[in-house]
Amino acid sequence: MKKILAVTGIRSEFDILLPVLKTLKRNFDVKLVVCGTHLSNWHGNTYESIEQEGFEIADRIDYLLMTNRKTQRSKGLGTLISSLTQTVEREMPNFILYVGDREEAIASSIVGNYLDILTAHIGGGDPVYGNADDPIRFACSELSHIHFSTAQEYANNLINLGEEPKRVVFTGNPALKNIKDTPELSMKDLENSLGISLKKYLVLLKHPLSSEKESAYDQMKITMESLARFCEENSYNVVGIYPNSDPGSYDILKAIDEYKENRSFKFFKTLPRLTFVNLMRNADALIGNSSMGILEAPFYKLPVINVGARQKGRLNAGNVDFVDYDHKNIIEALHKAVFDETYKENIRNLKNPYGDGSADLQISEFLGSLDINDSSWYIKKKIFDQ
Repeated sequence: MKKILAVTGIRSEFDILLPVLKTLKRNFDVKLVVCGTHLSNWHGNTYESIEQEGFEIADRIDYLLMTNRKTQRSKGLGTLISSLTQTVEREMPNFILYVGDREEAIASSIVGNYLDILTAHIGGGDPVYGNADDPIRFACSELSHIHFSTAQEYANNLINLGEEPKRVVFTGNPALKNIKDTPELSMKDLENSLGISLKKYLVLLKHPLSSEKESAYDQMKITMESLARFCEENSYNVVGIYPNSDPGSYDILKAIDEYKENRSFKFFKTLPRLTFVNLMRNADALIGNSSMGILEAPFYKLPVINVGARQKGRLNAGNVDFVDYDHKNIIEALHKAVFDETYKENIRNLKNPYGDGSADLQISEFLGSLDINDSSWYIKKKIFDQ
């Protein structure tokens, strides 16, 4: 039986991996390496939900340095590469599977190459301007043997960069399967799960941008002020979730803390998947700068207000309105998302470029049929005359 070692370090990335891992377990020996924010109490100890899914955890690697300084990620990455090398050498999988553009992805791709193990990357070819993660993502693509892209346009980007077409598969976003498979909750059950009353509400998901770290507090303050004004004038509430661990996250939390007495806002470190999916299903709009607005919100047919430069450059299905850090522009975008019926109807009818929720099956079939004894998979060649 082929062995797969999947590496995960943050809740959003594990949501992408989860349906793939469930399907792979039918025909593969699957183990996980859990690290990063999964092991952080500040982020809700999300490793517990991984354990509840019943996966075998090969190792826990605690590399997260919570300094709020730019040095934290590169220093932590060094620890992760060293520890992951030992884990992979012990487990000797046939494939290392990882997602996106964070420390886990670049560490996995480096370790796999040096140990001559096939590396499989979900999410390559997807540009994100202004963030340190963007060149990391493309470095992962250079180092990965197999690519599962979330959009056809991204698959084309990889081939245009010289990747051999046999290595590139457009599967769509695996996380859509989670949405399809999550049962619907009544509004009363959703309110009980959250411990709050919900009528008209927005969801806020906002993270720091590495190239604008020093502005993280001011940017979040403007966002919160705009939301507070909109909520007061229109009797809305905001359900928010804490930011990721990137430098600048402390500054975002500082701005959030200033609104802890404002009854319009309720924040959570993390939420169970059942609660989160149903929260999004019933929301009037998503605001912030999370990749979820790009990758998953089209599946919900959900209007998104993306504040600032984070996520710029990615494929917009038509549901995302990009605005700058200006009170007037943010409030106008909120009104458009919530009250403009023509705009909302266009979003309900949009074509989702991120797949149909069958990525897990496509990934499993591809890895299952791949001949791990074929040396051509281990030796990458660039093709520039396609």
